[in-house]
Amino acid sequence: MATKFDELTGFATKELFYENVKNAVLANPLERHCIVYFDIDNFKIFNDLFGYENGDRLLKESARLIKELNGNKNLCSRITSDWFAFYIPERKFSETALTDISDSLNKIFKESLMPIVIHFGVYSFNSLDEKVSILAGRAKRALKSIKGLPSKLVAYYDNKFMETERQEQHVARVFDTALKNGEFRIFLQPQVSAKKGLQGAEVLARWITPQGELISPDKFIGTLEKTGLISKLDNNIWEQAAALLKYWEGTEKENLYLSINISVKDFNNLDVYQVLTDIVKKYNIPPKKLRLEITESVLMNDVKKVLEVIKKLRKAGFYIEIDDFGKGYSSLSMLKDIEVDLLKIDMDFLRKTENELKSSIILESIISMTRKLGLEVLTEGVETEAQIDFLKMVGCDLFQGYYYAKPMAVADFSRKFFSPNLHSLQGEEKTVV
Repeated sequence: MATKFDELTGFATKELFYENVKNAVLANPLERHCIVYFDIDNFKIFNDLFGYENGDRLLKESARLIKELNGNKNLCSRITSDWFAFYIPERKFSETALTDISDSLNKIFKESLMPIVIHFGVYSFNSLDEKVSILAGRAKRALKSIKGLPSKLVAYYDNKFMETERQEQHVARVFDTALKNGEFRIFLQPQVSAKKGLQGAEVLARWITPQGELISPDKFIGTLEKTGLISKLDNNIWEQAAALLKYWEGTEKENLYLSINISVKDFNNLDVYQVLTDIVKKYNIPPKKLRLEITESVLMNDVKKVLEVIKKLRKAGFYIEIDDFGKGYSSLSMLKDIEVDLLKIDMDFLRKTENELKSSIILESIISMTRKLGLEVLTEGVETEAQIDFLKMVGCDLFQGYYYAKPMAVADFSRKFFSPNLHSLQGEEKTVV
């Protein structure tokens, strides 16, 4: 006979929890109620570093703190592994009490030196208009929306969240048709050398509806990443970039390169090496003109696999760039193992600090080290002449940012940087694939 309680924590199983919540709500029809989902970030890493005994201890301490807050173990559940859910009347709910759980766990496990980050998803309701499992699912979706965001610990499933979900469902529903109809276009943001002028551009995706509405990436990229559709878009954008490079052959733009983005999802969902080598063969363009921009976070996904793919791509003639250098945890150590050509640094490194002097010294050191390693360095997000002057002084020569131009349509890029050519512009106004 299946047990109704979790052996480790003593909490109710998921099914019993749902039944107990239903009874608690029905017994208090005039109250508002909350279901809270709870998850320990990087629990697997904690287990691997400190052993399963300490992992179990972390789960038991978490359960103890939840029970202290809730007061009834039958209204708490260890859903699976490090995922918990519990019920609490809204009048007893306190966001501070939730974040205090994180603080308490960090004090208990201070010897681990690994910050314990807890995320919470909350759904508040006043009646059982749906099954408890559906209500709990809303709290879970709120939690999942902030996973990986250490600065935001609590998320609420409310009207705003519901509207966001509806928008995401719409994006997922119309995506394939929009892609087939050529509604996703490439925009270019120039990359400029202080010594040699325009060198190339980063390729960015924009969605232009049949009505001419420009939909910004923050309205669709996140949804495509969640649904696994992002790799379809990336593949399309890569091919548009290659087609444009081919289109530029024999023109004043033929020496420019285009830099395309490759995400964690792409490495998971695609044979990146095969796809990219097939694209450059299809359009008969030199691989070095289609630069590959890889975020440092990709390297934390499956280091061995990614390093092997990057090595193969570089051997095939592609130029490899590392984006967001300095934002991850293994920036310096990875440089001894990875074969790349350029590091890309964001000016936010200087802006988001109260100590500009220290940041400037660190930035100068990174640029100096990069040059000694024989790599190029590009600074993005540059907005002022003073920033350019400082960066040139410390050895950076390649720049990208609003100081030069915002991302723009291909035809606008040509108008801004090259002599007018009616034939060329007509070709660049439309999707080139």
